[in-house]
Amino acid sequence: MRLRAKKPRILTIAAVSLLASTLTVGVASADNSASAQSTASKASAGTSHAPSLNSLIKSVRGSKHGCVVMTGLTEQFIKGTVTGAGPDPTKPQIGQHGVYSMRVYNADSEVIGEQRDGTTDVYAQAPNGHFLVHGVEHFKLNDGSIHAEGNYDLTSTLEHKWQLVPAVGTSGRYKGKRGFEFFNDVTNPTLFKLGFILCG
Repeated sequence: MRLRAKKPRILTIAAVSLLASTLTVGVASADNSASAQSTASKASAGTSHAPSLNSLIKSVRGSKHGCVVMTGLTEQFIKGTVTGAGPDPTKPQIGQHGVYSMRVYNADSEVIGEQRDGTTDVYAQAPNGHFLVHGVEHFKLNDGSIHAEGNYDLTSTLEHKWQLVPAVGTSGRYKGKRGFEFFNDVTNPTLFKLGFILCG
């Protein structure tokens, strides 16, 4: 699947706050140190976010508050391992732990960075039967680094529904900016659509 290039758009701080409250996901906190990390509560996990996300990006087109909106990216699987899984890899289990690395491409299929040694931990099963994951990712892109960490719905991910987790810029043009990573499973676990909204 080929994603079409989209022009970067600007997002207001108020719009990011609205997105956070709408999706009941906390914004990651930033640290001035090189090893800045974001921490999210395990009380909530993402669901399908595409309609709210698309309408939000459209509604803030032309804003002048200096936020970065990156869309049209893809992640390609490089390598990974899973422990604690059952005999059927399509059926998650609580306690399952994954470590993986991905290559990041822009809409023109050019490599713009990598995500190295990301982790996923299946920590709970919701009343609706969906499995919930705590994920951590470290993106090293050509123009800076981004740390993303939070909870999302693994079952919905496997159903190709958009997920969203808090993210914070740790270097380069993203340093000190806060917001979200959003992703969509195209072909699990090898290919994902990817984007970022970062402000500050």
